[in-house]
Formats: sequence, C-alpha cells, structure tokens
Amino acid sequence: MDIATKKLINKFISGKRLNNDEFSQIDKLLNDLNYRGEIIQHLERNWQESQDETVNLQFEQIKKEINRSQFKSGLTRLLTTISKAAAVLFIPLLAATLFYYFSQQEPSDFLTLYTQKGEVTNIILPDSTKVWLNVDTKLSYPADFGAKSRKLKLTGEAYFEVTKNKRLPFEVTSGDITTTALGTQFLVSAYPEVKVIKSSLLEGSVEIEISDDKNRKILAPGQQLIFDKQNALVSIGNFNENYELSWKNKELVFQLTPFDDVINELEKWYDIKILYDQESFKTETLTVRFEKYETLENVLKVMSKVNEFNYSIENKQIKIKKRNL
Repeated sequence: MDIATKKLINKFISGKRLNNDEFSQIDKLLNDLNYRGEIIQHLERNWQESQDETVNLQFEQIKKEINRSQFKSGLTRLLTTISKAAAVLFIPLLAATLFYYFSQQEPSDFLTLYTQKGEVTNIILPDSTKVWLNVDTKLSYPADFGAKSRKLKLTGEAYFEVTKNKRLPFEVTSGDITTTALGTQFLVSAYPEVKVIKSSLLEGSVEIEISDDKNRKILAPGQQLIFDKQNALVSIGNFNENYELSWKNKELVFQLTPFDDVINELEKWYDIKILYDQESFKTETLTVRFEKYETLENVLKVMSKVNEFNYSIENKQIKIKKRNL
C-alpha cells in the first residue's frame, strides 16, 4: 500500500471530513479485496473498545438505511450518511456500520484492479496474460479467472498480450462492446467521458461483438474498430501503433488531436484540473510528442506556443485563456 493510500485511510478512520474525491477513493478501496481487510481490522479494534449507547442508537438507524436498495450496490452515499455523526462517535459508528453493510452483501467473486490518475502500471493475470493499464483505469475479473472462463470488464484503457488457450477465449467487455481473442495482442480504450470506444489489434485476430448488433466484426492486425457511443456508429480502419500505445512507454503523443481530448488526457496523466473556455478552442488541434516524464510546466509551455494561450498554475488547478480574447 503506497503512502498516499495510507494517509487517506488514516484520515478516513480518524473521523475527519472527506471531500467528494476522497469519498470516491475510499469507495474503491473498500470494494477492493486487497485493502478492505486491512481497513476492517482497524475498525474492529475501535468498535470493540466502544460501549457508547448513543453510538448504538445511531447504528440502529443506519442499519435501516443499509437495508434500503439505495445502499445495496455502493458505499459512497452510505459513507456520507455515517459522516454526519459527531466526530467523537465516528470511528465506532463507522466500524459497526461497515461490518453490518458487508454482512448483507453477496460474497464477492470478482477482483478489481485500479490505477489512479497519473499512474501507469502492468500486471500478469492468473493465465499468464500480460496487461498494461493506462491512467485512471479499472479492470475486474472473476476470482477463478482462467479456470472456467477468461472474462474481464474494463473501464479506461489497457493493452493485452494474451496467452493462447483455444479452449477458453479471452473476452474484454467495455461498455457496449466485447472484444474476444484466443491468443493475441490488442488494445482497448473505453473511458466513460470519451465519446468513442476503440479496439485496436496488433497481432493475431479478435472478434468484436457490439450490443444490439447481430453482426460480429473481425479485425486483422493493424486494424482498429471505433464505436461512437452517442450515435451507435461503427467504423473500421488502420491505426498508428506508436501513437495509440505511447502511454505504455509513458510518453504523451498527440496527432491532430482535438484540444478537448488533449485537456482530458492531461488531466488524467498529471492528476490536475484544467479550466478553459471550450468554445474558444473548439477548432484547435495538437500534434506533438512528449518524452518520458516530461514535466507539466514544459508541456504547457509547448502547448501555449502552438495553441496561443496564456496559463496560470495554482496548486493542482490550471487556468487557460486564449491570447486574442
């Protein structure tokens, strides 16, 4: 567990107020089996030390809330409700509530991996398939992955080097499309805030199934399928491997990329917030390559010259304004 995660958990269990982003991170951690046990053990010790009757009364009220359907599928609203308790009661109340909450859930048979903004990592799945996860990505798969099936769910972007297994196809579902392979190398990009889902094949062969479309698509090496989520349109064409996989080598590459998409990428890559007038940049694009570990300051300097804007940086927020305005 990294230092930032430990600090967040310590803040959480100490009863201090969390902002929306912190609540979201805690929600992810509590649904990640790698972290849940450690958090619950700490809470258990605090709960056992408390005999406060007020805590017990509040706990009974929250139990009723947990049993409502709104809390059956997630923790964020539940955590918000608990945090309304007085700080002195927060730890024991939180401990009791989480014990009860998890006791009401079905046993989890899925494992979930996350990367944070600014984080790129690689893993090896139980079937020896190699996976590279881009920033701000979530990958879920069954605990018995590779035994009876090889099915995963992806939100974000990942590159796969799939171990061959003719008996068990390798399936990645991202929103409305499912990419299936036996043994191959392919890339799937499916960020919720991006208007399209892309599946790109480097080696081997993949079959792509799209919701509400009975005709499955077969890709050959060097081909990319783009699914327009808003209009449910599908297109297949060639793609630039170096461009699409630049993030895997921790490089930022833009090729006639719309300005809005560039900003979205920078926000994920550097874990920042960029404020700008979209209308002022609606026709702007960017073509440039930034090498490994390029600083945000240098990236902004280059962009400001190409796209003609001024910028200011304050903490983790950047303001951009067109020069001619």
